[in-house]
Amino acid sequence: MLLFQLWKKEHGRVYSDLDEMSKRFEIFVSNLNYITGSNAHRKSSSISSPSHHHHLLGVSKFADLSTTEFKEMYLHDFEMASEDDNGMNGNDELLSCKAPSFLDWRQKGVVTAVKNQGTCGSCWTFSAAGAIEGVNALATGELISLSEQQILDCDPESKGCREGYVYQAFNWVMSNGGIALDSSYPYEGKKLTCQSSQIVHNTASIDGYGHVPQSDMGLLCATAKQPVSVCLNAVDFQFYHSGIYDGQNCAPTDYSNHCVLIVGYDSREGQDFWIVKNSWGENWGLDGYIWIKRNTDLPYGVCGINANAYIPIKKNTKY
Repeated sequence: MLLFQLWKKEHGRVYSDLDEMSKRFEIFVSNLNYITGSNAHRKSSSISSPSHHHHLLGVSKFADLSTTEFKEMYLHDFEMASEDDNGMNGNDELLSCKAPSFLDWRQKGVVTAVKNQGTCGSCWTFSAAGAIEGVNALATGELISLSEQQILDCDPESKGCREGYVYQAFNWVMSNGGIALDSSYPYEGKKLTCQSSQIVHNTASIDGYGHVPQSDMGLLCATAKQPVSVCLNAVDFQFYHSGIYDGQNCAPTDYSNHCVLIVGYDSREGQDFWIVKNSWGENWGLDGYIWIKRNTDLPYGVCGINANAYIPIKKNTKY
Protein backbone atom coordinates (compact mmCIF):
# COMPACT_ATOMS: atom_id res chain seq x y z
CA MET A 1 0.00 0.00 0.00
CA LEU A 2 2.89 2.36 0.74
CA LEU A 3 4.37 1.67 -2.68
CA PHE A 4 0.95 2.28 -4.24
CA GLN A 5 0.63 5.62 -2.44
CA LEU A 6 4.09 6.68 -3.59
CA TRP A 7 3.30 5.58 -7.14
CA LYS A 8 0.03 7.57 -7.14
CA LYS A 9 1.85 10.68 -5.98
CA GLU A 10 4.59 10.29 -8.59
CA HIS A 11 2.10 9.97 -11.43
CA GLY A 12 -0.55 12.36 -10.12
CA ARG A 13 -3.18 9.65 -10.01
CA VAL A 14 -6.49 10.59 -8.32
CA TYR A 15 -9.52 8.28 -8.17
CA SER A 16 -13.19 9.16 -7.99
CA ASP A 17 -13.94 7.24 -4.79
CA LEU A 18 -12.67 4.54 -2.42
CA ASP A 19 -14.22 1.74 -4.48
CA GLU A 20 -12.30 2.84 -7.55
CA MET A 21 -9.08 3.16 -5.54
CA SER A 22 -9.58 -0.32 -4.09
CA LYS A 23 -10.07 -1.76 -7.57
CA ARG A 24 -6.96 -0.01 -8.85
CA PHE A 25 -4.94 -1.20 -5.86
CA GLU A 26 -5.88 -4.82 -6.58
CA ILE A 27 -4.80 -4.42 -10.21
CA PHE A 28 -1.59 -2.70 -9.05
CA VAL A 29 -0.71 -5.60 -6.75
CA SER A 30 -1.43 -8.15 -9.47
CA ASN A 31 0.78 -6.24 -11.90
CA LEU A 32 3.51 -5.86 -9.28
CA ASN A 33 3.55 -9.63 -8.74
CA TYR A 34 3.90 -10.17 -12.49
CA ILE A 35 6.70 -7.59 -12.74
CA THR A 36 8.76 -9.00 -9.86
CA GLY A 37 8.23 -12.58 -11.02
CA SER A 38 9.29 -11.77 -14.58
CA ASN A 39 12.36 -9.85 -13.44
CA ALA A 40 13.43 -12.64 -11.09
CA HIS A 41 13.27 -15.10 -13.99
CA ARG A 42 15.19 -12.74 -16.27
CA LYS A 43 17.93 -12.12 -13.70
CA SER A 44 18.40 -15.81 -12.97
CA SER A 45 18.52 -16.57 -16.69
CA SER A 46 21.12 -13.88 -17.36
CA ILE A 47 23.61 -15.38 -14.91
CA SER A 48 24.50 -18.13 -17.38
CA SER A 49 23.94 -15.94 -20.44
CA PRO A 50 26.78 -14.17 -22.31
CA SER A 51 24.71 -10.97 -22.23
CA HIS A 52 23.36 -9.14 -19.19
CA HIS A 53 21.18 -6.83 -21.23
CA HIS A 54 17.90 -8.78 -21.15
CA HIS A 55 15.03 -6.38 -20.66
CA LEU A 56 13.59 -5.69 -17.23
CA LEU A 57 10.09 -4.62 -16.29
CA GLY A 58 9.18 -1.77 -13.95
CA VAL A 59 6.22 -0.26 -12.13
CA SER A 60 5.33 2.02 -15.02
CA LYS A 61 2.68 4.73 -15.17
CA PHE A 62 0.33 2.04 -16.52
CA ALA A 63 0.62 -0.10 -13.38
CA ASP A 64 -3.00 0.43 -12.29
CA LEU A 65 -4.41 -0.76 -15.63
CA SER A 66 -5.35 -4.34 -16.39
CA THR A 67 -3.92 -5.87 -19.54
CA THR A 68 -7.33 -5.56 -21.20
CA GLU A 69 -7.68 -1.89 -20.24
CA PHE A 70 -4.19 -1.11 -21.45
CA LYS A 71 -4.86 -2.73 -24.83
CA GLU A 72 -8.16 -0.88 -25.23
CA MET A 73 -6.60 2.51 -24.42
CA TYR A 74 -3.25 2.34 -26.17
CA LEU A 75 -3.20 -0.49 -28.72
CA HIS A 76 -5.28 -0.76 -31.89
CA ASP A 77 -5.17 -3.30 -34.70
CA PHE A 78 -3.41 -2.17 -37.87
CA GLU A 79 -3.34 -3.79 -41.28
CA MET A 80 -0.72 -3.80 -44.01
CA ALA A 81 -0.98 -1.17 -46.73
CA SER A 82 -3.50 -2.13 -49.37
CA GLU A 83 -2.06 0.16 -52.05
CA ASP A 84 1.17 0.45 -54.00
CA ASP A 85 4.02 2.50 -52.58
CA ASN A 86 3.87 6.14 -53.60
CA GLY A 87 7.15 7.11 -55.22
CA MET A 88 9.27 4.12 -54.21
CA ASN A 89 8.11 0.88 -55.77
CA GLY A 90 10.37 -2.11 -55.31
CA ASN A 91 12.80 -0.43 -52.88
CA ASP A 92 15.73 -2.26 -54.50
CA GLU A 93 18.16 0.24 -53.02
CA LEU A 94 17.26 -0.99 -49.52
CA LEU A 95 18.01 -4.66 -50.20
CA SER A 96 21.72 -4.13 -49.52
CA CYS A 97 23.91 -1.30 -48.27
CA LYS A 98 27.07 -0.39 -46.40
CA ALA A 99 25.62 0.69 -43.08
CA PRO A 100 27.76 1.88 -40.15
CA SER A 101 28.12 -0.56 -37.24
CA PHE A 102 26.02 1.71 -35.02
CA LEU A 103 23.92 4.82 -35.57
CA ASP A 104 21.86 7.18 -33.42
CA TRP A 105 19.98 9.88 -35.34
CA ARG A 106 19.36 11.75 -32.09
CA GLN A 107 23.06 12.62 -32.02
CA LYS A 108 22.80 14.03 -35.54
CA GLY A 109 20.03 16.49 -34.68
CA VAL A 110 17.16 15.00 -36.67
CA VAL A 111 14.94 13.67 -33.85
CA THR A 112 12.63 15.83 -31.74
CA ALA A 113 12.00 15.30 -28.02
CA VAL A 114 9.75 12.44 -26.91
CA LYS A 115 6.08 13.38 -27.07
CA ASN A 116 2.98 12.01 -25.34
CA GLN A 117 -0.13 10.87 -27.20
CA GLY A 118 -2.14 10.55 -23.96
CA THR A 119 -5.11 8.17 -24.01
CA CYS A 120 -5.88 8.91 -27.67
CA GLY A 121 -4.90 6.07 -30.00
CA SER A 122 -2.96 8.44 -32.23
CA CYS A 123 0.40 6.65 -32.26
CA TRP A 124 0.28 6.50 -36.07
CA THR A 125 0.32 10.31 -36.28
CA PHE A 126 3.38 10.53 -34.01
CA SER A 127 5.18 7.84 -35.96
CA ALA A 128 4.41 9.55 -39.29
CA ALA A 129 5.22 13.06 -38.06
CA GLY A 130 8.47 11.83 -36.49
CA ALA A 131 9.58 10.26 -39.76
CA ILE A 132 8.77 13.49 -41.64
CA GLU A 133 10.61 15.54 -39.00
CA GLY A 134 13.67 13.36 -39.61
CA VAL A 135 13.73 13.48 -43.40
CA ASN A 136 12.94 17.20 -43.37
CA ALA A 137 15.85 17.89 -41.01
CA LEU A 138 18.15 15.88 -43.27
CA ALA A 139 16.98 17.88 -46.30
CA THR A 140 17.04 21.36 -44.74
CA GLY A 141 19.50 21.12 -41.88
CA GLU A 142 16.81 22.37 -39.49
CA LEU A 143 14.92 20.22 -36.97
CA ILE A 144 11.34 21.37 -36.40
CA SER A 145 8.51 19.77 -34.45
CA LEU A 146 5.50 19.00 -36.64
CA SER A 147 1.78 18.78 -35.88
CA GLU A 148 0.34 15.37 -35.04
CA GLN A 149 -2.96 17.08 -34.29
CA GLN A 150 -3.29 18.34 -37.86
CA ILE A 151 -2.95 14.78 -39.18
CA LEU A 152 -5.37 13.51 -36.53
CA ASP A 153 -8.00 16.12 -37.41
CA CYS A 154 -7.59 16.26 -41.16
CA ASP A 155 -6.76 12.81 -42.54
CA PRO A 156 -10.15 11.75 -44.01
CA GLU A 157 -9.17 8.06 -44.14
CA SER A 158 -8.54 7.75 -40.40
CA LYS A 159 -10.88 7.19 -37.48
CA GLY A 160 -9.06 9.62 -35.21
CA CYS A 161 -8.15 8.17 -31.84
CA ARG A 162 -9.56 4.76 -32.77
CA GLU A 163 -7.60 3.93 -35.90
CA GLY A 164 -5.28 5.38 -38.50
CA TYR A 165 -2.46 4.41 -40.83
CA VAL A 166 1.01 5.81 -41.36
CA TYR A 167 0.89 5.53 -45.16
CA GLN A 168 -2.46 7.35 -45.23
CA ALA A 169 -0.95 10.09 -43.07
CA PHE A 170 1.84 10.44 -45.64
CA ASN A 171 -0.75 10.57 -48.42
CA TRP A 172 -2.63 13.33 -46.62
CA VAL A 173 0.51 15.41 -46.06
CA MET A 174 1.31 15.12 -49.78
CA SER A 175 -2.23 16.07 -50.87
CA ASN A 176 -2.26 18.99 -48.42
CA GLY A 177 1.03 20.31 -49.71
CA GLY A 178 2.72 19.91 -46.34
CA ILE A 179 2.22 19.83 -42.59
CA ALA A 180 2.10 22.61 -40.01
CA LEU A 181 4.36 23.29 -37.06
CA ASP A 182 3.33 21.70 -33.78
CA SER A 183 3.36 25.18 -32.24
CA SER A 184 0.92 26.43 -34.90
CA TYR A 185 -1.42 23.45 -34.54
CA PRO A 186 -0.80 22.02 -31.03
CA TYR A 187 -1.76 18.56 -29.85
CA GLU A 188 -5.07 18.25 -27.98
CA GLY A 189 -5.28 14.47 -27.47
CA LYS A 190 -8.62 14.09 -29.26
CA LYS A 191 -9.93 14.41 -32.80
CA LEU A 192 -11.31 17.88 -33.54
CA THR A 193 -12.52 19.77 -36.61
CA CYS A 194 -9.82 20.14 -39.24
CA GLN A 195 -8.27 23.62 -39.15
CA SER A 196 -5.96 23.31 -42.16
CA SER A 197 -7.66 26.16 -43.99
CA GLN A 198 -6.67 28.47 -41.10
CA ILE A 199 -3.04 27.25 -41.11
CA VAL A 200 -1.46 29.25 -43.92
CA HIS A 201 2.10 27.92 -43.58
CA ASN A 202 2.81 24.28 -44.39
CA THR A 203 6.28 24.05 -42.94
CA ALA A 204 7.44 20.61 -44.12
CA SER A 205 6.45 18.56 -47.14
CA ILE A 206 7.32 15.18 -48.69
CA ASP A 207 7.42 13.93 -52.27
CA GLY A 208 6.46 10.30 -51.66
CA TYR A 209 6.91 7.36 -49.34
CA GLY A 210 8.04 3.77 -49.49
CA HIS A 211 7.33 0.47 -47.78
CA VAL A 212 10.60 -0.97 -46.45
CA PRO A 213 11.46 -4.58 -47.47
CA GLN A 214 10.44 -7.07 -44.78
CA SER A 215 13.88 -8.08 -43.51
CA ASP A 216 16.53 -7.07 -40.99
CA MET A 217 18.73 -5.89 -43.89
CA GLY A 218 15.94 -3.85 -45.44
CA LEU A 219 15.20 -2.13 -42.14
CA LEU A 220 18.91 -1.60 -41.46
CA CYS A 221 19.46 0.04 -44.85
CA ALA A 222 16.40 2.26 -44.39
CA THR A 223 17.48 3.32 -40.88
CA ALA A 224 20.98 4.06 -42.16
CA LYS A 225 19.37 6.70 -44.40
CA GLN A 226 16.79 8.25 -42.03
CA PRO A 227 14.48 7.58 -39.06
CA VAL A 228 11.90 4.93 -39.99
CA SER A 229 8.21 4.66 -39.10
CA VAL A 230 7.29 1.13 -37.94
CA CYS A 231 4.14 -0.52 -36.64
CA LEU A 232 4.48 -3.61 -34.47
CA ASN A 233 2.89 -5.69 -31.72
CA ALA A 234 3.35 -3.74 -28.47
CA VAL A 235 1.30 -6.08 -26.28
CA ASP A 236 4.23 -6.48 -23.88
CA PHE A 237 5.26 -2.82 -23.65
CA GLN A 238 3.07 -1.96 -20.67
CA PHE A 239 5.77 -2.42 -18.03
CA TYR A 240 8.96 -2.12 -20.09
CA HIS A 241 11.69 -0.42 -18.08
CA SER A 242 15.10 -1.05 -19.64
CA GLY A 243 17.30 -3.48 -21.53
CA ILE A 244 16.96 -5.24 -24.87
CA TYR A 245 13.41 -6.47 -25.45
CA ASP A 246 13.28 -9.81 -27.25
CA GLY A 247 9.53 -10.19 -27.81
CA GLN A 248 8.96 -13.09 -25.46
CA ASN A 249 5.18 -12.75 -25.59
CA CYS A 250 4.84 -11.93 -29.30
CA ALA A 251 3.73 -14.48 -31.88
CA PRO A 252 5.97 -14.64 -35.00
CA THR A 253 3.50 -12.84 -37.26
CA ASP A 254 3.20 -9.46 -38.99
CA TYR A 255 0.36 -8.41 -36.68
CA SER A 256 0.70 -4.84 -35.37
CA ASN A 257 -1.21 -2.69 -32.89
CA HIS A 258 1.10 0.26 -32.25
CA CYS A 259 3.30 2.58 -34.33
CA VAL A 260 6.66 4.00 -33.26
CA LEU A 261 9.86 5.44 -34.80
CA ILE A 262 13.22 3.72 -35.23
CA VAL A 263 15.94 6.35 -34.69
CA GLY A 264 19.02 4.15 -34.77
CA TYR A 265 20.64 0.88 -33.80
CA ASP A 266 23.50 -0.39 -31.63
CA SER A 267 24.86 -3.47 -29.84
CA ARG A 268 25.64 -4.50 -26.26
CA GLU A 269 27.91 -7.51 -25.65
CA GLY A 270 26.99 -9.10 -28.95
CA GLN A 271 23.27 -8.30 -28.69
CA ASP A 272 22.08 -6.11 -31.57
CA PHE A 273 19.09 -3.82 -31.04
CA TRP A 274 17.01 -1.06 -32.57
CA ILE A 275 16.70 2.29 -30.76
CA VAL A 276 12.97 3.01 -30.85
CA LYS A 277 11.19 6.25 -29.95
CA ASN A 278 7.73 5.81 -28.44
CA SER A 279 4.96 8.37 -27.90
CA TRP A 280 4.03 7.63 -24.27
CA GLY A 281 6.07 10.44 -22.71
CA GLU A 282 9.55 10.56 -21.22
CA ASN A 283 8.37 8.83 -18.03
CA TRP A 284 8.02 5.48 -19.78
CA GLY A 285 10.84 3.06 -20.59
CA LEU A 286 14.31 4.48 -21.27
CA ASP A 287 13.27 8.13 -21.09
CA GLY A 288 10.56 7.41 -23.65
CA TYR A 289 12.56 4.88 -25.70
CA ILE A 290 12.77 1.10 -25.96
CA TRP A 291 15.57 -1.12 -27.23
CA ILE A 292 14.25 -3.94 -29.43
CA LYS A 293 16.40 -6.91 -30.42
CA ARG A 294 17.42 -7.11 -34.08
CA ASN A 295 19.16 -9.67 -36.28
CA THR A 296 16.96 -12.57 -35.23
CA ASP A 297 15.76 -15.63 -37.13
CA LEU A 298 12.15 -14.46 -36.78
CA PRO A 299 10.41 -14.06 -40.18
CA TYR A 300 9.09 -10.59 -39.37
CA GLY A 301 11.56 -9.60 -36.67
CA VAL A 302 10.75 -9.14 -32.99
CA CYS A 303 7.03 -8.43 -32.59
CA GLY A 304 6.70 -7.87 -36.35
CA ILE A 305 9.00 -4.84 -36.40
CA ASN A 306 10.26 -5.69 -39.92
CA ALA A 307 6.84 -6.09 -41.49
CA ASN A 308 5.20 -2.66 -41.38
CA ALA A 309 7.98 -0.12 -41.90
CA TYR A 310 7.71 3.08 -43.99
CA ILE A 311 9.93 5.98 -44.97
CA PRO A 312 8.80 9.36 -46.31
CA ILE A 313 10.80 10.67 -49.28
CA LYS A 314 12.12 14.13 -50.09
CA LYS A 315 13.84 14.33 -53.45
CA ASN A 316 16.44 16.85 -52.32
CA THR A 317 17.50 14.98 -49.18
CA LYS A 318 21.30 14.83 -48.78
CA TYR A 319 22.00 11.42 -47.25
